[in-house]
Amino acid sequence: MKEIQKINIIGTGNVATHLALAFISGGKEVVKVYGRNIRRASGLAKKCNASPTSNITEIANSADIIVIAVSDDALGEIVDKLPIGDTITVHTSGSVSMDILKPLGDNFGVFYPLQTFSKNRDINFKEVPLCLEASSLKNLEKLKGLAISLTDNIYFINSDQRKKLHLAAVFACNFPNFLYSIAEGLLEVNGLSFEMMKPLIIETAEKAKAISPLKAQTGPAFRNDKKIIDKHIQMLSENDDFLEVYELLSKQIIGLKGTKHK
Repeated sequence: MKEIQKINIIGTGNVATHLALAFISGGKEVVKVYGRNIRRASGLAKKCNASPTSNITEIANSADIIVIAVSDDALGEIVDKLPIGDTITVHTSGSVSMDILKPLGDNFGVFYPLQTFSKNRDINFKEVPLCLEASSLKNLEKLKGLAISLTDNIYFINSDQRKKLHLAAVFACNFPNFLYSIAEGLLEVNGLSFEMMKPLIIETAEKAKAISPLKAQTGPAFRNDKKIIDKHIQMLSENDDFLEVYELLSKQIIGLKGTKHK
């Protein structure tokens, strides 16, 4: 079975950028980069010695695989524009079914990297979990071969499992980051630096890696320390939004003792 060597990428955002660079590092060739904005497509293409294009029909038959790395909202539009062909086509979304690619032919799948990406931050892709799904065992083996060139962490999961994984990732990544922004705001208005929080953030993450997050939980709500909680509520009395978040999370944490996740 011929392994995947030549890759066309649709998208110019964070995921597309990191995947393109990871493919190059893994010894693969990025042939073309498609973007509606040719300037952005050119910028990414230059990084991986590929050809930029804003004509999606040029993507169809010039590589072994087409990787669609765009926002969930844009996926349907891309599928509508891509011509039907034999080239295996994958998307990188955590929350969209593989079946959205069915109109493109028999060869399709999902190549979902479970990580938060920003263009200006380097990622050690060898540690990134890659979640694979495909329309056939043959295509799954091809995706596995490609994934092995990028990472040591490969998982075979279906669309429903992937959607649940994405939901869990929102709780593990997006929500905590928003809470960091609340902490940063509280510190700034009181003349304090967010730098003071960073060792705490790192240790919290390290404990979550070492033991169950439930076992690692600490703080006034977990102790049900009503005196401290009341003082915090008083301090937040002039900020209804922060107060609402504090009270909701405290209530949930108070209810954790003696329970297990279902």
